[in-house]
Amino acid sequence: MRSNSLIQFHPLLLLFLLASYFLGMFVELICFFVIITIHELGHYLAAKYYKWNITRLLIWPFGGVMETEDYYNRSSKEELIVTIAGPAQHIWIYALLGLLNFINVQHVFLDQLFMINTIILLFNLIPILPLDGGRLVFIFLTRIIAFHQSIIWMALYSIAFIGIANVLMYVMNWTSIHLTFLSLFLLLDNWMLWQNKHILLLKHLLARYFITNVDRSNVKFLKASSRTPLSELVKHFKKDCYHYVYLDQRTNPISEDDCLQALFTRNEPALTVERVQANEA
Repeated sequence: MRSNSLIQFHPLLLLFLLASYFLGMFVELICFFVIITIHELGHYLAAKYYKWNITRLLIWPFGGVMETEDYYNRSSKEELIVTIAGPAQHIWIYALLGLLNFINVQHVFLDQLFMINTIILLFNLIPILPLDGGRLVFIFLTRIIAFHQSIIWMALYSIAFIGIANVLMYVMNWTSIHLTFLSLFLLLDNWMLWQNKHILLLKHLLARYFITNVDRSNVKFLKASSRTPLSELVKHFKKDCYHYVYLDQRTNPISEDDCLQALFTRNEPALTVERVQANEA
């Protein structure tokens, strides 16, 4: 794997290809590799269209991930299109396979592609993070509740979903080493999301702080106590909104810009909203 390449293939992929050759599963793994790569390229091309800052596109043996430095500071519309762009690739794959079948092209490779295309599509639409289905739910949540709350709810919901799904699979005797490994990976990913929720919030807010052309058309007003810590107040900020904070009806509101400037330029963990307002008065 070349570290200076934008599109990278994990070293495990080569090991799996060698192992699958000797185990007689080479065709299946190639099908997984082809469809996963097409799926991830869908995300990648959509993100490039919107000029996202993509650090790399990493292809695993049974999955892929697009890493970006845009910490949810893009609009929900952009995030929705980039998320859907992955599953959308499966539609034209179905169309191509249907066309080949219509002109009577038959091959075991095509049958494997059809089955694996369906498996990957359905798996990615499961509504848990970090899968595309979970990302769609997360985008919807950020439209109705605060960004920080969205992270908490999605992490807890995903962990609960995975736990319940594994209990059901155990009861129905559907367990396997592959599903167990995948479940552990998804649980770990969501546990890390829960552990890093405050860090993700700060990265998101920092990205908003450095945006010079903030859209102020969708204004949201927040009411806060004068003693509310600024670190707690920003947990109520919603994505795709510009905020004004009121302490009471007699004082002028504090803008989101003032809050973020104080948060990132003043090294005071216990800084309150009242002190921010006093400095801006």
